[in-house]
Amino acid sequence: MKIEINKFKRITKRKQNFRIYQFGYLVILLILTSAITGCSKDDDTINVKDNICNNSDHSGYTTIEHNGITREYILHVTASYNSNDPVPLIINFHGYGGCASYYVNNVGDLNSLADIENFIVAYPQAVVGEKGDAYWDPGDNGIQSIGENDIYFTELLISKISNEYNVDSSRIYAIGFSNGGMMSYGLACSRGNLIAAVGIMSGVMLPESCDANEYTSVIHFHGIADDVLPYEGNQYYQSIQDVVNYWLNHNGIPASSLLTTDLNGGDVVRKSYSGGNENTSVILYTIHELNGKVGGHSWFTGDIEGNSPNQILWDFLSSNKLVD
Repeated sequence: MKIEINKFKRITKRKQNFRIYQFGYLVILLILTSAITGCSKDDDTINVKDNICNNSDHSGYTTIEHNGITREYILHVTASYNSNDPVPLIINFHGYGGCASYYVNNVGDLNSLADIENFIVAYPQAVVGEKGDAYWDPGDNGIQSIGENDIYFTELLISKISNEYNVDSSRIYAIGFSNGGMMSYGLACSRGNLIAAVGIMSGVMLPESCDANEYTSVIHFHGIADDVLPYEGNQYYQSIQDVVNYWLNHNGIPASSLLTTDLNGGDVVRKSYSGGNENTSVILYTIHELNGKVGGHSWFTGDIEGNSPNQILWDFLSSNKLVD
């Protein structure tokens, strides 16, 4: 669909239409605010206050405007891009309290991989909500405002990029770290007609009703010792296995298809499920230890059987296409 983009106009605040989820989303945000502060360098450590990110200083800084509201993102297009050839697109969401510019440089950088594999990657910027931090609301509240509905914002972002570049509409993917992983799950849930597969780094799905007619493949990396979004879950979050089980059921993937593989001498365990509707699959990497560190709340960087998590992520995503 074509979206008409008007002249750009800066804003610094938005009205926050804040959904309360089954597990208490307001409480979740408070916990994430305090927990992320003490994360390691691999984590999304920068808290955005007063909507100051300095994203405009970063190469690839771009904006999208709709009905007088402007949102920011950073776009990386490979030097080898040829407008005659359709290319995949990845939307990569930063974590709670994050800046797109910091995220590109320090956490979820896919630019060098994009140059090798020839895909476009966009790093959107969340806006500051009523908690004083930038975060993603992964639920579709039905409001057609890019300032009040992050699902709608992403939908228009995909349309804008697709209008400007030759994007393969069957190979659009969403990935994210922590709260960005929540956003990716939200897109798989409500925009499965746009998103071919999602990749999650140390994220979790917030319970909601998904479109029963759309199926989405999932790859998820999670540390066994994650102290922000616990692997076994708690009173606020589902366990990671519960999230996996949800997508097995949603995609019609038989649990009996499970293949379990010990990697890196047992420091990483891979569970693979396949054979779902529209050839969907779900893969879970449980990180006990990687790169000399216990699997915590991070974007993982150590090699797994000789391949980086980023490469594993891309290999999985790129094997999935939307079915006409």
